[in-house]
This record gives sequence, C-alpha cells and structure tokens, in this order.
Amino acid sequence: MLILRMISMQQVHGSGVFLVDHNDDGKIIKGCDALISNDPGVILSVRVADCLPISVVDKKNRSIGLIHAGWRGLDKKIIVKTVRLMAREFSSEPKVLKVTIGPHICQKHYEVKNDVSSKFAKFSGAILQKDNKEFLDLAKIAEFQLTESGIKKENIKTNKTCTFEDPLLLSFRRDKTSRRFTVELNI
Repeated sequence: MLILRMISMQQVHGSGVFLVDHNDDGKIIKGCDALISNDPGVILSVRVADCLPISVVDKKNRSIGLIHAGWRGLDKKIIVKTVRLMAREFSSEPKVLKVTIGPHICQKHYEVKNDVSSKFAKFSGAILQKDNKEFLDLAKIAEFQLTESGIKKENIKTNKTCTFEDPLLLSFRRDKTSRRFTVELNI
C-alpha cells in the first residue's frame, strides 16, 4: 500500500528550489518557493492568495515540480531554476514538460509601481498602463519564462480565473487576508 506524505514550503518570495522525497514527510521546507520530486509517495503543497501556483509534470521521467511565483520570484527566475534542477536531477527535457498555471490575480487588478514594472519591461504585453497607473500580468511573464526555458507553448495551460474577482478564492489584494488556498501535486 502506498502512503502519501505531504511536503510544504515556507514561501519567502525568493528563488529557493528544493529536491524532496518521503524522508521529508510532514516538513515545511524553509526558504523555499519551489519543490521538485520523483517520489510517488509524496504530495507537494503550495499556498497562494494572488501569486501563481505553477505545476510542472514530466510524465516520461515520472517527476514533478510545484512553484510559488509572485513578481519577486519571477524576477529571481524561480521558474528557470526549477526547470534546470528538474533537468539535472531527473533528466527532464523541457520540451516534454506539461505545465499548469493555476488561479491567480489578473492584470486588471494587479497594480504595481514603476520600480516593479521596470523589471519586466522586456516582456511584451506584460505591463498595461492606464490612468497613470501600471498593471502587471504575472501569468504572461511566467509563460515567457517557461517558453524561454524550452517548454513548448502548447504544453502550457493557464487558468484565467482571477483570485481578486472570484469570491470563492482567497485574494490578499482584495481581502488583506493572511489566509491562503492550497494547491497540491503528486505523481
């Protein structure tokens, strides 16, 4: 009988990517914003309220990755680092990886200051300027970084549900809450 073990992240909006297995059962990995594993006995867990929950699946090599990405993580290349570590540890080829970007805050509700938007100026269409305000599209930046990492565009599925607009989902920007919803992934 297979016993599944939950492993979580102490998310810090950084670029820490950690390889885990059943020996990490019940742990909250400190300083971590992405987990990878090829252990079928583990469940990876991420908590979000506006940031991107990103799952990466390698069916060929039976391995997975789960990423927490806000603007800071995207700026620190958390996606690129996760894909590279999966390639190194599991021989995962980016062209066969399947990626899902879960519900997140949409551009319309994600206002940022120029010090943040300027970090992403090279990503065409990721910044919307309206009424002297700037709005960032986190998913578009993630999609760019995923394709730059070698993942095929057709292998990326983006859930367009906005956490700010959907009252059934938690949103930090809407509610100023410390509560989060959990996304889990296993092989």
